[in-house]
Order: sequence, then structure tokens, then C-alpha cells
Amino acid sequence: MQAVQFHSYGSPDVLRIEEVEQPHPKADQVLIRVLASSINPADVGGREGSMRLIHARHLPHIPGYDVVGEVASCGPAVTAFVPGERVWAMVGLGGGAQAEYVAVRQSQVAPAPQQLSVEEAAAVPLAGLTALQALRRKGHVQGGERVLINGAAGGVGSFAVQIAKLLHCHVTAVCRTAQIEAVGSLGADEIVDYTHDDVLAHGKLWNVVLDTAGSMDFRTIRRMLTPNGIMVTPAGRPQDLILGAFSRLRQGPRYGFVITRASGHDLALLARLADRRALRPLVDQVFDISRIQEAYRYFEQSRRMGKIVIRVAPG
Repeated sequence: MQAVQFHSYGSPDVLRIEEVEQPHPKADQVLIRVLASSINPADVGGREGSMRLIHARHLPHIPGYDVVGEVASCGPAVTAFVPGERVWAMVGLGGGAQAEYVAVRQSQVAPAPQQLSVEEAAAVPLAGLTALQALRRKGHVQGGERVLINGAAGGVGSFAVQIAKLLHCHVTAVCRTAQIEAVGSLGADEIVDYTHDDVLAHGKLWNVVLDTAGSMDFRTIRRMLTPNGIMVTPAGRPQDLILGAFSRLRQGPRYGFVITRASGHDLALLARLADRRALRPLVDQVFDISRIQEAYRYFEQSRRMGKIVIRVAPG
């Protein structure tokens, strides 16, 4: 099969489309014929080598954590899926979704939503799961609470705005000028344009601050949180991780670092929301896999809005 692969860490120039051996599903795995994937910051960190301890530990490496496709075959222990079924998944830390086939544990797979196109569905898994788990499992968001979302026009942020509104929260979204209209269409109650306004100067308090961009520090954000509030981020900085650990030992605002879990159960929930048209992805651009280097350059250099999708095969 063909796959995107790199043999050394570096710029998008190291990415190649190569012929590799097709994976064989283990007993509890589903072999998926990939129709589309998308690019996430973890893909870039793995390729650059800055996140090699977690992502792309071994070379050569096939990137990609998001997958939407069709079941090609199943391991003997798989009972939930049958060949030909349209599914989606977030694969584990090994990546591998930017290829013609990928093998994924059945517990990480769910039926794909019917109301999203293949390209739209490919934009959801990792970013959607991160937003859902950050708000529900780490932030323990409750209806009526005030939630601030930094990076609201990004992959995670755009889903977080919608999920927080579905949980009946008051949502303040932080983005730049060109993104205001799109973020407003997601349902945000208030929008702060960080290019002209400092959200820290508003003097307001939030129950949950979700920093998807990794540009806020906990020492500052503590002053913006209610006494039992929490700052949550999937992009924790070392100094904040240390302060956050101490915050759990005393009363007052807390810090939570999100490690996204691949979960078919959570993906099934996101699929139901998408089919109710209560959740929609922001897709900035779609690239064919033959333009993989160009896609990564666009992801890394542009001021994108939402997700960059890779079309692997015709849907």
C-alpha cells in the first residue's frame, strides 16, 4: 500500500509517499481502508522531532491520528463491525492514518456520522475528542457556568465552543479579527479579538478556562478563575505543569492537563451530535495526499481557521 512516511526528523520536505507493507489486523483490530485523514499539531511535533518522546518515537514513521474510512477486514475477536461499514477513529500514539490502510483497536472505532461528508468527518476525531474530554472529564463543566475558550477558531477550540454551548454554558471565545464571523456562527456568547483587546483586562471571572493555543500561563490565569475554577489545556508548559501539581494540594483555582484518549464511545457521542447537526467542523482546506508536503506547509505557515484535511482515496 502507499503511505506518507518520513525517515528523518525535519521540515515538510522529509515527507514522502512510499510503498509499504499493508498492516494485518490483530485479534481485536479493525483494518480500515482510509478515505481521509487530517493534520494535527502532534503530527508536526512528531515530524520535527520536538515531540519524539511521545509521537514518532521510531523511524520510519507514518503520521496521522484521524481516520474516516471503510472496514476492510476484522480480527477474529471483533464483534462490533463488519466489512464495508463506514467508520471513523482516532488511532493511538503510533499514528499511521495518512496511508491507504490502518489497523485500529475496535474500542477506538465508531460508526461514522451520516450527516457529514468524508472530508468533514476526517476533521473531527482527535480535535473533537480533545474538546469533549477537556470540558467534561477534566473541566467537569456544568450548565450555567462561564467558560473561556482561547484559540476558539482552531480545531479543538471550534469544537469546544459548540460543546460548551450544548452543555448550556456561557461561552467567551478568544480569536483574531478575521475569525470573528466564523466563531460567532458556532454560538459563542461573547467574542474577544485578541489583536485589539486583552481578555485579562476585562476583570471577569470564569469557571473554566480552556487554553487550546498553549499561550496562557496558569500564574496569570488563576486571577481570572472563580475560587473553584480550573484552567484546562492540551498544550501544557513545563512551569505550568509544576504549578498545577501544587494547585491540587490546596484550595483555590486548579490546573488540568488534558491527554486525549482514543475512545470509540466518545466518538459515538460526537457522531450523534453531528447527525443532529448540533456539531459541525470548520474545514479550512482539503488537500489530496499527493500534495502532502504542501498541506503541511499550509498548516504550519498559514493563519488557518479550523482543520486541514488530507483526502487519501475517493469516497
